[in-house]
Amino acid sequence: MTLLRGVIFDLDGVIADTVPAHFAAWKQMFAEEGYAFDERVYHDRVDGRRRFDGAQAVMVDATPDRVSAAASRKDAYFLKQIEQGQFEVFADTLNFLRACRAEGLVLATASSSRNARLVLEKAGIADKFAAIVGGDDVSNGKPHPDIFLLAAKRLGLPPEACVVIEDAISGVAAAKAGGFLCIGIDRTGQTERLAGADLIVESLSRLKLCDIEQLMGK
Repeated sequence: MTLLRGVIFDLDGVIADTVPAHFAAWKQMFAEEGYAFDERVYHDRVDGRRRFDGAQAVMVDATPDRVSAAASRKDAYFLKQIEQGQFEVFADTLNFLRACRAEGLVLATASSSRNARLVLEKAGIADKFAAIVGGDDVSNGKPHPDIFLLAAKRLGLPPEACVVIEDAISGVAAAKAGGFLCIGIDRTGQTERLAGADLIVESLSRLKLCDIEQLMGK
């Protein structure tokens, strides 16, 4: 039986409610570029991916230079909102973080965003994480497993001793590709999106560490 020793969290939608800020920034940029964008496109093509990959998934007929410039502009729109504090940390996640730390588990954040540390510092919880990995730290973004593998490496743990908590389709795929147990958190009522996860919960208040350990023991 594998012992749970580390927890790796996605950031957007799991720790912090930055989704409205991301969505607004993407929508503004895509409107300027002449592409249709709605919640379906956001969840299916953009959510959980690095900004260039997300932009490219929608701007399929655009040159790489145009995609890169558009992605950078989106990032600037997002950063402006974050600097203004236009996001919240989920209360259920804060409580779960405390429970993990109380049990001596080491924590990491693995986010496709290069702004993960900024968000965590703005929220006042950056010091809770032994490792903070951003999209710019790896060559291949989600759904490739690189970002989670790097987070586990920085924690000094093998994948089988960690659990990944994700809310995005690409993130769940990345976690499973890396050999991690994955908990999907769905706050939208569309649990079928995360069907690849080992367990899906609507809130981390519904998740107990003994539930994870039980899954690991199977």
